[in-house]
Parts: sequence; structure tokens; C-alpha cells
Amino acid sequence: MAELQDQQARDRIERDALDCNMVVLAGAGAGKTHALVERMVNYVRLVSPQIDRVAAITFTRKAAGEMRGRFLLRLQERLAEAGGEEAERLQQALDRVDQCFIGTIHSFCGQLLRERPIEAGIRPDFTELDQREETRLSRQAWNAFVQQCFETNDPRPEALEGLGLRLDDLHTFFDGRGQFSDLALKDLPVEKPDLEGAVGQARRFMEEVASHLPETLPEGPDGFIEVFERAQRFLAHSNVASDRQRAALLNILHGLEKKSVTLKRWAPNQAFAKALRDEKRAAFIEQVTRPVLTQWRQYVYAHVVPFINDAVAFYDQKRLSTGGMTFQDLLLRAKDLLRDHPPVRRYFQARYRTLFVDEFQDTDPIQAELLLYLTGEDTEERDWLQLDPKPGSLFIVGDEKQSIYRFRRADVETFRLVGQRLQSTGGLSSS
Repeated sequence: MAELQDQQARDRIERDALDCNMVVLAGAGAGKTHALVERMVNYVRLVSPQIDRVAAITFTRKAAGEMRGRFLLRLQERLAEAGGEEAERLQQALDRVDQCFIGTIHSFCGQLLRERPIEAGIRPDFTELDQREETRLSRQAWNAFVQQCFETNDPRPEALEGLGLRLDDLHTFFDGRGQFSDLALKDLPVEKPDLEGAVGQARRFMEEVASHLPETLPEGPDGFIEVFERAQRFLAHSNVASDRQRAALLNILHGLEKKSVTLKRWAPNQAFAKALRDEKRAAFIEQVTRPVLTQWRQYVYAHVVPFINDAVAFYDQKRLSTGGMTFQDLLLRAKDLLRDHPPVRRYFQARYRTLFVDEFQDTDPIQAELLLYLTGEDTEERDWLQLDPKPGSLFIVGDEKQSIYRFRRADVETFRLVGQRLQSTGGLSSS
């Protein structure tokens, strides 16, 4: 059989420099997972048969099941071809293959936490919540938090409704915030914009436009006129006396920005329509609605953030007190455990000598932190960006063009950063 053109690169990935870290970059169908499994088998053959000292991490249960099956099959195939000490190593690994961790990052974090729940500050009998349970508990916690606010005469719900926000609409923000509670939200005070002054300018703009509107529209209104008439109806049925109403009117008028102005429908006032299309509308949007609405949203946001943060803290306390752990909890608690407890970090580094990570492009910053805490030379360093992986402790494969979990914060920059850390400390890159 002819040797593949990239056979030398494959041999290097699968069996050479097993005492070095490596990042493998390759496209779809290039055999990255095959290379990872082969390297695991060669680790057993040439480095250590202690299969419980390695962990293989992927990002779906299905992929983990497939990897486990392939690893077991390759161990059996290599054993059939081997003899002497190599055969003994392979047999020892096969006898204990069930002790080799091959699974998702969340399952791996759950395993770490179950071994050290006290240091992690969680109940030893915690349970992992699936997506359906998490959604149900999140809604229950939100409802309970809102009810508590009313029972304790918390003024914030009424204040938020006065800003144009319905509490039920804020649940989406609360739900998303719970998924990424490790990220700090900006909570900077913003001066309240002059909505009343902006509405005064809006009224003058509307009066000018109204004075040039065609009396009849035989072909129907254009996009601009449709939105403008909506603003007129709002003004006719509202005294625009509250900030909520003022912001609503300005939002309607801001919608004029990209609406069509069809000159023939403005006869006999086409000259005004042309000026409206080319100059007047843009000036009104840029000088009135855009800056005022931007500042208004920032002002409202500054009131929403502390309320949502309190709701998330309420949910966290309720959930963790009953022993429920979301996928995000598993990641955050495991990361904090390793970061804050050097003895625990040293224990797990001794427990897992080498990590094999598949589909690394789907790794988010928290997962990258975990990997570097588990492999970093300095077990006292808290800043994961300062950690250098021990030689031979980390093997990762991926393709930044294939990232499918960016909605979960999977980040190409994180992928590149960790790859660069490996290379800068003597690791190898192959693509």
C-alpha cells in the first residue's frame, strides 16, 4: 500500500514526542479523533499502562461513546499484534480500561467535584440537572423572587415597569444571565437623558412633516408614511407625560430611519419628500432619536442589572441548597476548586498525568482555565493565563473553522491562545 502524502505528519502526531505537549489543527474528515485515539494507545504502549492516569475529554456524550469504543478496539487490535513487555502493558490497560475517563467536560467536572465536595463548598450528594429540569427550576425561582419582591414591598418592580419594562419580559435576561453568571455585567450609573426635550424636538419634526403630507394617497402610503402615521396615532391617544411614553414615541420615530420615501406618492410635495429622504430624516435620527435612545437604554440597563443579579443570586442559593447543579455550575465550581485550592490541584494533577482533548475549537474560556489548572507547572498560580503546561500533559486536536458552540461562548481566540501556550513552552503544533 502506498504511503499517504501526510503519513510522516500522522506518525509524528500519533507516536512521536509523547513527552511533549501537542496541538493538532486539521480540517473536517482529516482523522483528528483517529489520531487522538492512536496517541492514547501509544501512550499505553510506550509511556505507562496506568490507564486511570489519563483522561480523554470531548464535548458530546455521543462523541465520548464513540471514542471509548474506538479506544477499546485499538487496544485489542494492538494486543493481538504485540508480544513481550508491550503485550503486558496493553493487557494491563485493557484489564482496567473501565477506569479510564472518556467523557464530556461536564462529566469530568462532576467527577472532580464528587471527589472533593467539601473544598468545593457543595453538597456531597449533589445531582446534575438536565436542560429540562434547569428550565423548570429557573422559572420557579424567577416567580418566587418576584413574589418575594412584592411581599417585602421592594420598590424596584414598580420602578422597572415605570421605565417600560414588564417583569415577565425580564425573565429572558435573567435566564441568559444565569447561564453566564461568571461574567461581570457593567453596572455604571448613567445620567437620565432629556426625554422631554427630545419629545419637543420630535413634535416639531412631526408638525413639519405633517404639513407636507399628501392629502390623498391613491397608491397607498410608502414605508415612511406608514410609520409616521403610527407615531401620529400614538400621539393622539397619549399625553406623553411619562418617561415610558416618551421613550415609546421616540422608538416609533426612530423606526423611520430605513423606511422608504417614494417621491411619486408625495405629489405635489416631492421636493420636500426628496429633502426628507436625503437630509431631514437623517438629521433628526442622528441628532435626536439615536443619542437620546442610546442613553435611555443605558440608563434603563443600569437599573436592570442589580435587580437581575439579585434574582440570579436568589436562584443560585435555592438551587445549590437542594443539591442541584447545572452544567454551568459544574464548570464554575470545578474551576474555582482548582484555582483556589493548590493541594487539590496537585492531587488531581497527580491523578491525571495527561489530558487528551477532542474538538478543542468548542472550548470556552472556563474550560480552557480548567485544562491549564490541571496541567500547569505552578500549582500556586491563580491566573490561568500565566500557567505553562507540564511537558507531555496536554494533547489537543481541533479545527477553528468548525466551531459549532459559539452560542455557548466557544471562542476561536481561546483556541488560539491555548495552542500558543503549548507551543511557547516547547509543545508541538501540527496541521
